[in-house]
Amino acid sequence: MRRVAELRGLAWYADVPLTELYAWEYGPRNSEMANYLGGDDLRALSRLASAGGMLPEGTDLATLAASFAAISAGANYSPLDKRVLLLANQPHGLSLLAHEYVHALQDQHFDLLRLLTARPYNFDRSEAIFAVIEGDALNVQRRLEEGEAFMRRSLAEITRQEDERLRSYRAEIGDLFPPLLTETFIFRYRDGARFVEELRRKKGQSVIDELFRHPPTSSEQILHPEKYLAREEPRAIELDTGTLTNGGWRLVTATPLGEIGIRGLLLSALARPEAIQAAAGWGGDCAYLFAREDGAELFFWKTVWDSRRDAEEFYRAYNELCRRKGELMAERHDPSNRSFIWRIAGRLTWVKLEGDEVSIARGNAAEVEDLMRDLL
Repeated sequence: MRRVAELRGLAWYADVPLTELYAWEYGPRNSEMANYLGGDDLRALSRLASAGGMLPEGTDLATLAASFAAISAGANYSPLDKRVLLLANQPHGLSLLAHEYVHALQDQHFDLLRLLTARPYNFDRSEAIFAVIEGDALNVQRRLEEGEAFMRRSLAEITRQEDERLRSYRAEIGDLFPPLLTETFIFRYRDGARFVEELRRKKGQSVIDELFRHPPTSSEQILHPEKYLAREEPRAIELDTGTLTNGGWRLVTATPLGEIGIRGLLLSALARPEAIQAAAGWGGDCAYLFAREDGAELFFWKTVWDSRRDAEEFYRAYNELCRRKGELMAERHDPSNRSFIWRIAGRLTWVKLEGDEVSIARGNAAEVEDLMRDLL
């Protein structure tokens, strides 16, 4: 605890107990924490992502997130209990404990529950905050392990090192979880570590505290730290849903997915370099799920990009994803926009490019036609 406080530059306000739990206790405790930190939000996100064809029907992200945490680490700091929880009968190195003690310091100084339960729920912002939390802890852990050698590493080397550390992890569990979940989870550590160290080198240790007082608002700011320093905010998405609500539809949930969410989605069909390239140039987005009393659901996703060229890259990548999953029904071109219409798993998916925007709708055929006409 003393060494962690010294490296992190924060003082302890209180002792942090260690509690050892057996597997049958440790798993449920992780589930309880995951549920508290956004179980309802993750269940709504599951429903949205399933309606959008991003995840298999019936996927429960709240359960998957808890399972992910339970099998990925032998220790966790619980902001609910204000203690470090250890999985019994497992080796616990000092560097792992240091990582969890950093979380305890973060909590004492910046109130992690307040940061992680901010409303309204925003998936992209939430992932960015997780990247700060985990990147900070990983930064202290690596400096404790490597000392001055860590400071001599380039930022590219740090990224490669973390990606390599996660390679076997990705291989072991990658088949168990959708790429969307796997990539966002790894993003918190790999990209969070680079982000924190890049800002620490440019601005000094005190800037890390500012990351908690004024956290990034998008995963784009984590992936491109210069955009955080310039305070480049996501472009606002405006949508007039009056026609839909008057037609009996209600909004179930809506959230941005961000650059990292788009990358994770595209990884289900594209090679990593292609997915990264297609997600870059993101300017903003919001995905919506509408439902009707008869059980019908409509998915609508509006994305905006830094340029027409960036929008075209995503348009091509998303249509390639659709091509691998379904059957092309129609292709429409006019002077102002282009569209592909696909049938995937019995539902219609309409992908439309117009200027620097790409819009995607999914649902029953007639309703998708109405949706695209009413919203665009």
